Amino acid sequence: MNEFITLILIPSVTGLLVAIVTWTGVQQHKLGKDKFKLDMFEKRFAVYKGVQEFLTIILQEAKFDLNQLFEFRRKTQDSTFLFGKDIPEYIDGIDKKALKMHSVAEEYEPLPLGPQRSDLCEEKSCLLMELLDELPRLKEVFAPYLRFDKWK
Repeated sequence: MNEFITLILIPSVTGLLVAIVTWTGVQQHKLGKDKFKLDMFEKRFAVYKGVQEFLTIILQEAKFDLNQLFEFRRKTQDSTFLFGKDIPEYIDGIDKKALKMHSVAEEYEPLPLGPQRSDLCEEKSCLLMELLDELPRLKEVFAPYLRFDKWK
């Protein structure tokens, strides 16, 4: 009986334990990868929502204040670390157009009616339209980074 335990049972139990520990390690590794992907998704989605909220404010009000611009910048500042270079460049383009639109509005508001004010109003309108065109494009721009089907 001692020989049976020594030759067969102990190596079998040891092998079974090694298999269980290995399987557990593999499952923990998979779980860790999935957790990382979910965390990354949540951070990327927060940037997407920050852009969407800012563009929605512009759509609803046709203007924004600097606090709203700063909030947009705060919500999107991590894009450099979470995406390829295309998304930070896209966000930077929105930021520049928005800042230009705000500056033009500040410039024409105190002006009396006339050609200079009209030109500035037209420039603001063009910038506003460009920003509004970004809202329907937003899903398409962010989709490659937010699709779950890529995670399988």
